[in-house]
Amino acid sequence: MGLHEIIEEHEASLTAADRKLVRVLLTQRTEAAFLSAADLAARAQVHEATAVRLAQKLGFKGYPDLRAALQAEVLEAGDPALRVRRRLGRTGEGDVLADLVEAERLALEGLLAHVDQAKVEEAARMLVASRRVFVFALGNASALADLAIRRLRRAGFAVVDIRFYGRELAERLVSLGPDDSILAFAFRRTPTGLVPLLEHAGAVGAGTLLIGDAAGQMIRPRPHCTLAAPRGAEGEFQTLTVPMAIVNALILTIARLDQGRSLDALERLGGLIRTFETGAR
Repeated sequence: MGLHEIIEEHEASLTAADRKLVRVLLTQRTEAAFLSAADLAARAQVHEATAVRLAQKLGFKGYPDLRAALQAEVLEAGDPALRVRRRLGRTGEGDVLADLVEAERLALEGLLAHVDQAKVEEAARMLVASRRVFVFALGNASALADLAIRRLRRAGFAVVDIRFYGRELAERLVSLGPDDSILAFAFRRTPTGLVPLLEHAGAVGAGTLLIGDAAGQMIRPRPHCTLAAPRGAEGEFQTLTVPMAIVNALILTIARLDQGRSLDALERLGGLIRTFETGAR
């Protein structure tokens, strides 16, 4: 079980001070994995004893064991070759395609245990009511953001691509307002810029939706809507099929709820495609 899953399992018993520590552990993983209890507590602005108690509350003998677990996860997360080796090791000399199909099937079957239609509809209604949808992702998640951006635009949404960080991200958020929504993707760890993005959205009153894996459940500040499910075994090559299914379900649910706006936009798109393809000849 990964650290984020352990934290999620004990979330109900966490105090406000514990949550400050958890936020540092999960949003600054690489640095936090090598901090002493005193340094971690100072960064979270809590007492050093709180870090020790948190470790014990999570089932570790003490803070050093918690730190060791985080270090192991950081090293594994930073080694994509290790994840592929683990998957190949499990497959052995067998059928890679068949093994992959079975893993994808199991991951998809598990999706319904974490995301139901009511959650999808809640997220869809928020986007339907938005003036603009700002889409954020970094790394591998950007592939899913491409899909979401294309499908939202085809459905007539005004979409702002904010797949940036630092100054570039800040400049694209100047006009974000209470009539807008953020659609963010986060897999495996909290991407750079996501926490201040969620904080800024909260300050200006914009809606927030996160699509991710199990780690997404622990991201703070908590988005208004979270559609998150595991993408396969921890520490192995993981699928994008699960979040892709969530995106597709979201787009179809929007089409069902937006009183024909998506279908009208798609019909206009079909006409424009015919016009531009004819004109290009």
